Amino acid sequence: MASALDRRSRSAAVVLLASLLALLAACGGGGAPRSGPAAGASGGEGVSVVAAVYPLAWLADRIAPDAEVSLLNAGGPEAHDLEITPSQREAIETADVVLFVGDIGYQPQVEQAVQSAEGQVVSLTEVAGPDRLLEPVGGAHGDEGDEHRGDERATVDPHIWFDPDVMADAAVRTGEAFSAAHPDDATIYRENARELSEALVDLEGELERTLGGGCRHREAVVSHQAYRYLLEPFGVEQHGVTGIDPSAGASSTALAELVEEVEREGFEHVLTEPVEGRQGAETVAREADVALLEISPLDAVTADQARRGFIDLVRDQAARFATALGC
Repeated sequence: MASALDRRSRSAAVVLLASLLALLAACGGGGAPRSGPAAGASGGEGVSVVAAVYPLAWLADRIAPDAEVSLLNAGGPEAHDLEITPSQREAIETADVVLFVGDIGYQPQVEQAVQSAEGQVVSLTEVAGPDRLLEPVGGAHGDEGDEHRGDERATVDPHIWFDPDVMADAAVRTGEAFSAAHPDDATIYRENARELSEALVDLEGELERTLGGGCRHREAVVSHQAYRYLLEPFGVEQHGVTGIDPSAGASSTALAELVEEVEREGFEHVLTEPVEGRQGAETVAREADVALLEISPLDAVTADQARRGFIDLVRDQAARFATALGC
Protein backbone atom coordinates (compact mmCIF):
# COMPACT_ATOMS: atom_id res chain seq x y z
CA MET A 1 0.00 0.00 0.00
CA ALA A 2 2.87 2.37 0.71
CA SER A 3 3.98 2.36 -2.91
CA ALA A 4 0.45 3.10 -4.14
CA LEU A 5 -0.49 5.80 -1.69
CA ASP A 6 2.47 7.53 -0.07
CA ARG A 7 3.58 9.46 -3.14
CA ARG A 8 4.21 12.72 -1.36
CA SER A 9 6.26 13.07 1.77
CA ARG A 10 4.80 14.60 4.87
CA SER A 11 6.58 16.43 7.63
CA ALA A 12 7.70 14.58 10.76
CA ALA A 13 5.31 16.70 12.79
CA VAL A 14 2.28 15.46 10.85
CA VAL A 15 3.44 11.84 11.15
CA LEU A 16 3.81 12.26 14.89
CA LEU A 17 0.37 13.85 15.13
CA ALA A 18 -1.22 10.93 13.28
CA SER A 19 0.46 8.41 15.61
CA LEU A 20 -0.65 10.29 18.71
CA LEU A 21 -4.23 10.44 17.48
CA ALA A 22 -4.20 6.69 16.92
CA LEU A 23 -3.04 6.18 20.49
CA LEU A 24 -5.76 8.47 21.80
CA ALA A 25 -8.38 6.49 19.90
CA ALA A 26 -7.13 3.25 21.42
CA CYS A 27 -7.58 4.79 24.86
CA GLY A 28 -11.22 5.53 24.16
CA GLY A 29 -10.91 9.06 22.80
CA GLY A 30 -13.51 10.52 20.48
CA GLY A 31 -11.29 10.83 17.43
CA ALA A 32 -10.92 8.32 14.61
CA PRO A 33 -8.16 5.69 14.86
CA ARG A 34 -5.45 6.90 12.50
CA SER A 35 -3.85 4.65 9.95
CA GLY A 36 -0.49 6.36 9.70
CA PRO A 37 0.54 9.19 7.38
CA ALA A 38 -2.07 10.39 4.96
CA ALA A 39 -2.03 9.53 1.26
CA GLY A 40 -0.73 12.81 -0.11
CA ALA A 41 -0.49 16.51 0.69
CA SER A 42 -1.77 17.87 3.97
CA GLY A 43 -5.13 19.58 4.07
CA GLY A 44 -8.23 19.97 6.16
CA GLU A 45 -6.97 21.94 9.13
CA GLY A 46 -9.97 23.28 11.02
CA VAL A 47 -12.42 21.02 9.17
CA SER A 48 -14.61 18.79 11.36
CA VAL A 49 -15.66 15.34 10.17
CA VAL A 50 -17.91 12.65 11.65
CA ALA A 51 -17.68 9.08 10.34
CA ALA A 52 -20.08 6.29 11.27
CA VAL A 53 -17.72 3.33 10.71
CA TYR A 54 -13.96 2.83 10.46
CA PRO A 55 -13.67 2.48 6.64
CA LEU A 56 -15.29 5.89 6.21
CA ALA A 57 -13.07 7.46 8.87
CA TRP A 58 -10.10 6.02 6.98
CA LEU A 59 -11.29 7.70 3.77
CA ALA A 60 -11.55 11.04 5.54
CA ASP A 61 -8.15 10.66 7.18
CA ARG A 62 -6.47 9.88 3.88
CA ILE A 63 -8.14 12.65 1.89
CA ALA A 64 -7.92 15.41 4.52
CA PRO A 65 -5.00 14.43 6.79
CA ASP A 66 -5.27 17.49 9.02
CA ALA A 67 -9.03 17.37 9.53
CA GLU A 68 -10.51 16.60 12.92
CA VAL A 69 -12.10 13.19 12.32
CA SER A 70 -14.50 11.79 14.92
CA LEU A 71 -15.35 8.09 14.58
CA LEU A 72 -18.65 7.34 16.27
CA ASN A 73 -17.68 3.81 17.32
CA ALA A 74 -14.06 4.63 18.24
CA GLY A 75 -12.63 2.12 20.68
CA GLY A 76 -14.42 -0.81 19.04
CA PRO A 77 -18.11 -0.72 20.07
CA GLU A 78 -20.55 -2.68 17.94
CA ALA A 79 -21.54 -0.69 14.86
CA HIS A 80 -24.97 -2.27 14.28
CA ASP A 81 -27.70 -0.23 16.00
CA LEU A 82 -25.06 2.11 17.42
CA GLU A 83 -26.41 4.23 20.27
CA ILE A 84 -24.97 7.73 20.08
CA THR A 85 -24.55 10.24 22.87
CA PRO A 86 -26.07 13.74 22.85
CA SER A 87 -22.64 15.20 22.10
CA GLN A 88 -22.21 12.83 19.16
CA ARG A 89 -25.61 13.81 17.83
CA GLU A 90 -24.61 17.47 18.04
CA ALA A 91 -21.32 16.67 16.29
CA ILE A 92 -23.21 15.03 13.41
CA GLU A 93 -25.53 18.01 13.10
CA THR A 94 -22.73 20.60 13.08
CA ALA A 95 -19.82 18.85 11.33
CA ASP A 96 -18.45 20.20 8.07
CA VAL A 97 -18.54 16.68 6.57
CA VAL A 98 -20.53 13.61 7.66
CA LEU A 99 -19.83 10.14 6.27
CA PHE A 100 -22.34 7.39 7.01
CA VAL A 101 -23.44 4.06 5.55
CA GLY A 102 -26.86 5.21 4.44
CA ASP A 103 -30.51 5.40 5.36
CA ILE A 104 -30.99 1.63 5.51
CA GLY A 105 -31.84 0.89 9.14
CA TYR A 106 -28.29 -0.16 9.97
CA GLN A 107 -27.64 2.62 12.50
CA PRO A 108 -31.06 4.19 13.13
CA GLN A 109 -29.87 6.83 15.61
CA VAL A 110 -27.09 7.95 13.29
CA GLU A 111 -29.43 8.01 10.31
CA GLN A 112 -31.93 10.13 12.23
CA ALA A 113 -29.26 12.63 13.29
CA VAL A 114 -27.95 12.91 9.73
CA GLN A 115 -31.34 14.32 8.67
CA SER A 116 -30.40 17.46 10.62
CA ALA A 117 -26.81 17.68 9.41
CA GLU A 118 -25.79 21.18 8.31
CA GLY A 119 -22.62 20.18 6.45
CA GLN A 120 -21.74 18.00 3.47
CA VAL A 121 -23.12 14.45 3.74
CA VAL A 122 -21.77 11.36 1.99
CA SER A 123 -23.93 8.22 2.02
CA LEU A 124 -22.12 5.03 1.03
CA THR A 125 -25.33 3.41 -0.21
CA GLU A 126 -26.08 6.42 -2.43
CA VAL A 127 -22.56 6.24 -3.84
CA ALA A 128 -23.08 2.55 -4.58
CA GLY A 129 -26.50 2.97 -6.16
CA PRO A 130 -29.13 0.22 -6.35
CA ASP A 131 -27.26 -1.93 -8.89
CA ARG A 132 -24.34 -2.56 -6.54
CA LEU A 133 -26.26 -3.05 -3.30
CA LEU A 134 -26.89 -6.56 -2.03
CA GLU A 135 -29.90 -7.77 -0.08
CA PRO A 136 -29.39 -9.28 3.37
CA VAL A 137 -29.19 -13.04 3.72
CA GLY A 138 -30.21 -14.69 6.99
CA GLY A 139 -27.91 -16.72 9.20
CA ALA A 140 -28.18 -20.39 10.09
CA HIS A 141 -31.73 -21.71 9.98
CA GLY A 142 -33.02 -23.13 13.22
CA ASP A 143 -36.19 -23.47 15.21
CA GLU A 144 -36.06 -20.36 17.40
CA GLY A 145 -39.01 -18.25 16.31
CA ASP A 146 -37.40 -14.82 16.72
CA GLU A 147 -33.82 -15.59 15.75
CA HIS A 148 -33.99 -13.49 12.56
CA ARG A 149 -35.72 -10.49 14.06
CA GLY A 150 -32.65 -8.34 13.35
CA ASP A 151 -32.36 -9.40 9.70
CA GLU A 152 -36.04 -8.62 9.11
CA ARG A 153 -35.38 -4.93 9.78
CA ALA A 154 -32.65 -4.65 7.18
CA THR A 155 -33.31 -4.03 3.50
CA VAL A 156 -29.65 -3.78 2.44
CA ASP A 157 -26.54 -5.65 3.51
CA PRO A 158 -24.61 -2.72 5.06
CA HIS A 159 -21.07 -4.10 4.76
CA ILE A 160 -20.56 -2.26 1.47
CA TRP A 161 -17.00 -1.20 2.26
CA PHE A 162 -15.84 -4.68 1.20
CA ASP A 163 -16.58 -3.66 -2.41
CA PRO A 164 -13.40 -1.83 -3.57
CA ASP A 165 -15.21 -0.41 -6.60
CA VAL A 166 -17.76 1.32 -4.36
CA MET A 167 -15.04 2.54 -2.02
CA ALA A 168 -13.09 3.95 -4.98
CA ASP A 169 -16.14 5.97 -5.98
CA ALA A 170 -16.71 6.94 -2.35
CA ALA A 171 -13.17 8.34 -2.20
CA VAL A 172 -13.91 10.65 -5.12
CA ARG A 173 -17.26 11.68 -3.62
CA THR A 174 -15.61 12.36 -0.26
CA GLY A 175 -12.99 14.50 -1.96
CA GLU A 176 -15.76 16.58 -3.50
CA ALA A 177 -17.48 16.89 -0.11
CA PHE A 178 -14.29 18.26 1.44
CA SER A 179 -13.81 20.59 -1.51
CA ALA A 180 -17.31 22.03 -1.03
CA ALA A 181 -16.83 22.39 2.73
CA HIS A 182 -13.34 23.91 2.47
CA PRO A 183 -12.67 25.30 -1.05
CA ASP A 184 -9.25 26.68 -0.13
CA ASP A 185 -7.78 23.16 -0.18
CA ALA A 186 -9.98 21.74 -2.94
CA THR A 187 -7.04 20.86 -5.18
CA ILE A 188 -5.39 18.89 -2.38
CA TYR A 189 -8.57 16.99 -1.54
CA ARG A 190 -9.23 16.05 -5.14
CA GLU A 191 -5.67 14.88 -5.74
CA ASN A 192 -5.61 12.81 -2.55
CA ALA A 193 -9.00 11.34 -3.45
CA ARG A 194 -7.81 10.46 -6.95
CA GLU A 195 -4.74 8.63 -5.64
CA LEU A 196 -6.83 6.81 -3.05
CA SER A 197 -9.40 5.80 -5.66
CA GLU A 198 -6.64 4.38 -7.86
CA ALA A 199 -5.27 2.35 -4.94
CA LEU A 200 -8.73 0.91 -4.27
CA VAL A 201 -9.12 -0.06 -7.92
CA ASP A 202 -5.76 -1.84 -7.63
CA LEU A 203 -7.08 -3.64 -4.55
CA GLU A 204 -9.95 -5.03 -6.61
CA GLY A 205 -7.41 -6.69 -8.90
CA GLU A 206 -5.54 -8.13 -5.91
CA LEU A 207 -8.74 -9.69 -4.57
CA GLU A 208 -9.34 -11.30 -7.95
CA ARG A 209 -5.93 -12.94 -7.77
CA THR A 210 -6.48 -14.07 -4.18
CA LEU A 211 -10.02 -15.45 -4.43
CA GLY A 212 -10.81 -15.65 -8.11
CA GLY A 213 -9.88 -19.24 -8.89
CA GLY A 214 -8.10 -22.43 -8.01
CA CYS A 215 -9.86 -22.86 -4.67
CA ARG A 216 -10.89 -26.22 -3.25
CA HIS A 217 -14.13 -24.89 -1.77
CA ARG A 218 -16.65 -22.31 -2.97
CA GLU A 219 -18.28 -21.70 0.41
CA ALA A 220 -17.14 -20.91 3.95
CA VAL A 221 -18.70 -21.05 7.41
CA VAL A 222 -18.51 -17.70 9.22
CA SER A 223 -19.68 -16.46 12.60
CA HIS A 224 -21.38 -13.37 11.13
CA GLN A 225 -22.49 -12.90 7.54
CA ALA A 226 -20.64 -9.67 6.84
CA TYR A 227 -18.59 -10.73 3.82
CA ARG A 228 -20.94 -11.07 0.87
CA TYR A 229 -19.51 -8.00 -0.92
CA LEU A 230 -16.03 -9.50 -0.57
CA LEU A 231 -16.91 -13.05 -1.64
CA GLU A 232 -19.82 -12.97 -4.08
CA PRO A 233 -17.87 -11.50 -7.04
CA PHE A 234 -15.78 -14.68 -6.98
CA GLY A 235 -18.64 -17.13 -6.67
CA VAL A 236 -18.05 -17.83 -2.99
CA GLU A 237 -20.91 -18.21 -0.50
CA GLN A 238 -20.85 -17.56 3.24
CA HIS A 239 -22.86 -19.74 5.61
CA GLY A 240 -23.24 -17.91 8.90
CA VAL A 241 -23.95 -18.68 12.52
CA THR A 242 -25.69 -15.28 12.50
CA GLY A 243 -27.02 -13.16 9.65
CA ILE A 244 -25.98 -9.60 8.85
CA ASP A 245 -27.38 -8.47 12.21
CA PRO A 246 -25.36 -10.36 14.84
CA SER A 247 -28.14 -9.95 17.44
CA ALA A 248 -29.98 -12.80 15.72
CA GLY A 249 -28.78 -16.07 17.22
CA ALA A 250 -28.76 -19.65 15.96
CA SER A 251 -30.55 -22.60 17.52
CA SER A 252 -28.89 -25.86 18.51
CA THR A 253 -30.50 -27.44 15.43
CA ALA A 254 -28.95 -24.81 13.18
CA LEU A 255 -25.53 -25.29 14.74
CA ALA A 256 -25.82 -29.04 14.26
CA GLU A 257 -26.59 -28.47 10.58
CA LEU A 258 -23.47 -26.33 10.23
CA VAL A 259 -21.39 -29.05 11.89
CA GLU A 260 -22.77 -31.55 9.39
CA GLU A 261 -21.91 -29.20 6.53
CA VAL A 262 -18.33 -28.73 7.72
CA GLU A 263 -17.85 -32.48 7.99
CA ARG A 264 -19.60 -33.28 4.70
CA GLU A 265 -17.67 -30.69 2.67
CA GLY A 266 -14.33 -31.38 4.29
CA PHE A 267 -13.82 -27.83 5.52
CA GLU A 268 -10.73 -27.38 7.67
CA HIS A 269 -11.64 -23.99 9.15
CA VAL A 270 -14.52 -22.02 10.64
CA LEU A 271 -14.02 -18.26 10.37
CA THR A 272 -14.94 -16.22 13.42
CA GLU A 273 -14.99 -12.62 14.55
CA PRO A 274 -13.75 -11.66 18.02
CA VAL A 275 -17.30 -11.23 19.37
CA GLU A 276 -20.16 -11.53 16.88
CA GLY A 277 -21.39 -15.10 16.61
CA ARG A 278 -18.20 -16.36 18.19
CA GLN A 279 -19.78 -18.70 20.72
CA GLY A 280 -21.68 -20.51 17.98
CA ALA A 281 -18.63 -20.61 15.73
CA GLU A 282 -16.55 -22.10 18.52
CA THR A 283 -19.21 -24.76 19.05
CA VAL A 284 -19.25 -25.68 15.35
CA ALA A 285 -15.46 -25.83 15.15
CA ARG A 286 -15.18 -27.91 18.31
CA GLU A 287 -17.87 -30.40 17.30
CA ALA A 288 -16.47 -30.73 13.76
CA ASP A 289 -12.87 -30.85 15.06
CA VAL A 290 -11.59 -28.07 12.79
CA ALA A 291 -9.57 -24.92 13.40
CA LEU A 292 -10.89 -21.44 14.09
CA LEU A 293 -9.60 -18.65 11.84
CA GLU A 294 -9.95 -15.04 13.00
CA ILE A 295 -11.56 -12.46 10.69
CA SER A 296 -13.00 -8.96 11.09
CA PRO A 297 -15.89 -7.09 9.44
CA LEU A 298 -13.80 -3.87 9.74
CA ASP A 299 -16.69 -1.66 10.83
CA ALA A 300 -14.80 -1.23 14.08
CA VAL A 301 -11.07 -1.85 14.52
CA THR A 302 -8.40 -1.73 17.17
CA ALA A 303 -5.71 0.95 17.16
CA ASP A 304 -3.17 -1.61 15.93
CA GLN A 305 -5.44 -2.53 13.02
CA ALA A 306 -6.05 1.13 12.20
CA ARG A 307 -2.32 1.75 11.92
CA ARG A 308 -2.18 -0.87 9.16
CA GLY A 309 -4.89 0.90 7.17
CA PHE A 310 -8.06 -0.27 5.47
CA ILE A 311 -6.52 -1.61 2.27
CA ASP A 312 -4.08 -3.86 4.10
CA LEU A 313 -6.86 -5.05 6.39
CA VAL A 314 -9.06 -6.03 3.43
CA ARG A 315 -6.11 -7.91 1.93
CA ASP A 316 -5.76 -9.75 5.22
CA GLN A 317 -9.44 -10.77 5.35
CA ALA A 318 -9.21 -12.05 1.78
CA ALA A 319 -6.09 -14.04 2.58
CA ARG A 320 -7.81 -15.69 5.54
CA PHE A 321 -10.76 -16.64 3.39
CA ALA A 322 -8.32 -18.02 0.82
CA THR A 323 -6.84 -20.23 3.54
CA ALA A 324 -10.27 -21.51 4.56
CA LEU A 325 -11.30 -22.07 0.93
CA GLY A 326 -8.09 -23.90 0.07
CA CYS A 327 -7.05 -21.44 -2.64
